[in-house]
Amino acid sequence: MDLLLAHPIQERRKRKMELVVIVLNKVDLLDEILTLFMRFKIKGATVLDSSGMGHLISNQFPMFSMFAELGEEREANSKTIFTVVKDGEERKEVLSIVESVCGELTEPDTAIFFSVPVNFTKGIDNETNLEEGF
Repeated sequence: MDLLLAHPIQERRKRKMELVVIVLNKVDLLDEILTLFMRFKIKGATVLDSSGMGHLISNQFPMFSMFAELGEEREANSKTIFTVVKDGEERKEVLSIVESVCGELTEPDTAIFFSVPVNFTKGIDNETNLEEGF
């Protein structure tokens, strides 16, 4: 039983790690955000190309083009950034970085930011990995 008390998974639960997801509509701001992540020691981010449902539907089915922005040629893709943070304080720091680059996220066509609790990890289960990035 003593081994279970000192298990790394239980330590992570105390810190309440979170997965931060940022859907960046202004893809030209990606490099600046990632540069600031590095400067402020936010490590382990993964970036994926992504597209919104409305844009995909309007491209596949022209009759649904009403979902597309009218009269405006818009970038087809966005970038989705995933990063696991140690706690709520680090999440606030990531949000501050994103808003310093994108502006207020309540404005249209900037970014979407949310986080979810991380209940389990494997492969980042020791203190060194969490401090140095994954």
